[in-house]
Amino acid sequence: MTDGPRRHLLLCAPAIAVDALGELVAAWRDDAVDVEIRTYDGEPPNLAALIANTASPPDAALLVGSVRRAPATVLPGPFALTRGGPRVPVGWLPVRDLSAVRRFASVAARVRRRAQSRRALALFGQWLPNYLRVTDRMRIIAGDGGLRAFRWTGDAITRESMLDAVGCGVGLGLYVGHGRAMGWVGYHGVRSHHFDGGIVAGDAQDNPPPEPMGAMLSLCCRTASRRRVGLSFTEALPLLGVAAASFGSIGDTLHTDNTRWAVGVCTALAAGASTVGDLLVRAAPTSPASLASYRLIGDPLAPIGCDDAAVTRAERIRTFESTRMPAMPRVEEHVA
Repeated sequence: MTDGPRRHLLLCAPAIAVDALGELVAAWRDDAVDVEIRTYDGEPPNLAALIANTASPPDAALLVGSVRRAPATVLPGPFALTRGGPRVPVGWLPVRDLSAVRRFASVAARVRRRAQSRRALALFGQWLPNYLRVTDRMRIIAGDGGLRAFRWTGDAITRESMLDAVGCGVGLGLYVGHGRAMGWVGYHGVRSHHFDGGIVAGDAQDNPPPEPMGAMLSLCCRTASRRRVGLSFTEALPLLGVAAASFGSIGDTLHTDNTRWAVGVCTALAAGASTVGDLLVRAAPTSPASLASYRLIGDPLAPIGCDDAAVTRAERIRTFESTRMPAMPRVEEHVA
C-alpha cells in the first residue's frame, strides 16, 4: 500500500478482458490508484490521441486488445504526450486467451501487494566486451546510489542459473546484448518457452516458489517485434508471469542509445523512481530516435521495489568469474 498521492490510470479494454483483469483492478484501487475503465468493441482506440485531447490526463494508461494487433501498430512509443507536455507512460497487453490475462493480473497484483522496502537491480547481459562494459558501468552507478546490483551476465552465470535468478523477485531486471523477436541472444539463446513451466510453476519439492519481477527491460534490438513470431518475447514475459511489466524494442536500436537508456535507468532508480512508468519517464534519453522503437508491455504502474526475502534469494544464486575477453575498439553499430 502507498501513503503517497492518489494516481489516475486509464484502462482501455474489451469488456471480457476487464473481467479477467479483476484481481489487478482491485489491487490498483487498494493501492490508491483511481482506475478509469473504458471498454470498446472492434478496433482498439487511439490511446495517444485520447490522452492528448483530455483536459485531465491520467498518470498512466494501459491498452488491452486482440493478439492480432502488434505493439508497433497500437502504440506510437512508450509515452503519450498531454496538452501541457508531460509524458504519460502507456502500456500494451495482447489477449491471446483469457487464462493468460488472468495469470498476468494475478502476478501484477502480487507484485503490487508485496513489500517494497528494498531497491535492487538485476543486471543481465551477453558475454561480449561492449555489453560487459555497460553492465560494469551500471553496477558502479547503482552502488553510488545505494542500490544493490546483482551482475548475472553471461560470463558469470549459466542460462539455467539465470532462469533461477529471474525468479528471485528482484524489483527490476535489465538486459543488454543482442536481441531477436523470439528472445535474447545471450546465454546461448533465451526464449519465452524457457520460462514457461519453470519460473512460473517452480519445483515445490526442491526449490521455493519463484517470485515475479516488477519489470524486465530488454535494451536491445527487436524483442518487442512480431517478425516471424506469433507473440514477441517482450509481450510473452508478463503473460507468462515472469514480470508485471516488460520493455523492449520493435526494431533495430543503436548501442549508444541503449547505453544512454541503461545509464538513465540506473540513475533514475537511485534517485527514487518507484514504478516502471516513472522510471522510464525519468530515464528516457533526449533523442526522439532513441524512444521511437521501444514499447512498454503490462502494468505501467508496476512497482520496482522488492522485499528482504528477494535480496536474500538473490544472494544465494551461484555465479562464477570468468576471464574477460580483451577489450575491442568501440564502434557505432546497430545492436541486433
